[in-house]
Amino acid sequence: MLKELIINDIFKQRRTKLILMVVAIPIFISFLLFADLRIRYISYLRPLAIKEGLTSWQMLMHEQNIVYFKQYLPIFGAMIISSMFDNEYKNNAWTLSLIYPVKRRNIIISKFITSLLFMVVMLSVNVIGLILVGKVSGFPEPVNVEYFARMFGIQFIASAAVMVIHLFITLKNKNTLISIGIAAIISIVSSNLYFNKSIISKYNPYSFASYSDGLMPVNLNTIIIIEMVIIIVGLVFVINYFNRKQYY
Repeated sequence: MLKELIINDIFKQRRTKLILMVVAIPIFISFLLFADLRIRYISYLRPLAIKEGLTSWQMLMHEQNIVYFKQYLPIFGAMIISSMFDNEYKNNAWTLSLIYPVKRRNIIISKFITSLLFMVVMLSVNVIGLILVGKVSGFPEPVNVEYFARMFGIQFIASAAVMVIHLFITLKNKNTLISIGIAAIISIVSSNLYFNKSIISKYNPYSFASYSDGLMPVNLNTIIIIEMVIIIVGLVFVINYFNRKQYY
């Protein structure tokens, strides 16, 4: 039954622009990075990377910070979660969803897994775009598959942890824009803390994705533990909240 719910939630998004968003955003960012490298790579960025002991790929990740993709992943996660529930809040669709003989926890788990699948698409397009930008720009170093796999994994888990938080916020408030607004405000504050090298960032789930490029020192084990606790405890809490909720 859970598989059918996930498939149904995916098909519901055909009427939205969610898939366009998760694909277009990383493609647009890759295009900006490519344009940046075309202008500055040979004359400025490559010499600067050599001077600072960075590879071209690390330099590329440093340049990506300029467009705040990693820093604003919580916003994208909140937008994905909100899209999952927007259809349910429209025309009181929750009433129809809950009349079927389906366990309530499966409804929440389905929407969370579906949201993660869309996030996987976004992060995958981002990695592919970065690699293409580097290859087309003529990076002398080979593609470090392990580096990109680790970056993808950290970003995915970090996004999942924040999405659990906004799963609750979206359920709590019928207006899905509230969740997106909260994500935007916290992400802006968190990005400032991260770039100012505040110790708070190392324990702030909204900043964890920023550390995925490895350019700033951080204890990844601590980050992963915090993220997993948020995901597991948060999901159990949200499921129990949804089971007790009387009005939708």
